[in-house]
Amino acid sequence: MNKKVIVGIVLSILALSGQLGWCETQLEEESVSAVQNRIFHRSHEIDFNIGYIADDDFFHVYPVGIGYTFHFNEDIAWEIARAAYMFDTDKDLKSTLRDEFNVQPERFPEQKYMLHTHFVYKPLYGKHSFRNRGIINNEISIFAGPGIVHYEWDYSTGETVSENALSLSFGAGMKFFLSERWCLNVEIRDLLNFRENETENNIYFGLGVGFRFDLAPRKVKEDPTMKKLKRILNNG
Repeated sequence: MNKKVIVGIVLSILALSGQLGWCETQLEEESVSAVQNRIFHRSHEIDFNIGYIADDDFFHVYPVGIGYTFHFNEDIAWEIARAAYMFDTDKDLKSTLRDEFNVQPERFPEQKYMLHTHFVYKPLYGKHSFRNRGIINNEISIFAGPGIVHYEWDYSTGETVSENALSLSFGAGMKFFLSERWCLNVEIRDLLNFRENETENNIYFGLGVGFRFDLAPRKVKEDPTMKKLKRILNNG
């Protein structure tokens, strides 16, 4: 094979290799990110909530509560206090035992109120489009923390006894931002209540409305390019 032909082939291979490398570099430099700051972030949140505990043996339990959360940043928050009072209604099991089997249970443990505190981690943030007519921002969080649950129960003799049990609460929740200050909260929690004679495990489903606010104007990072553009437009 002619030397000129060999040299030409080698130079062609080198040129192609360099061109491919240049294309890869250009693609890496021109990559576009779709990440956006959380436009509804606020430092403080008050939450009004209702829920349902479905797996209590003798009662339908409906907790109604209020909570306060401090958001350190976009990722970490502390629900300092979450308190709820329980409204209970009897399940059919009580009347079935009494009427059909002539069995009067010795006692009916009834949850009255609970108080928890939670560490909150917020790893996910996104948007939903409702029929292409509007954008709903949302945030997904996971949380865990300790607390107490207060029990009362009635003996068949008419005597009432109470107990405070250590509780662990953990679960996940999702916020739908209705405006800059209001959000709709949906959550599921697993409650482990360490009673004196047994450990009770309850699943809690909750729905709430949160009011978010700042006590002082929040510092906003401004893009230098946008800042320069605003200055030019303002100066005419």
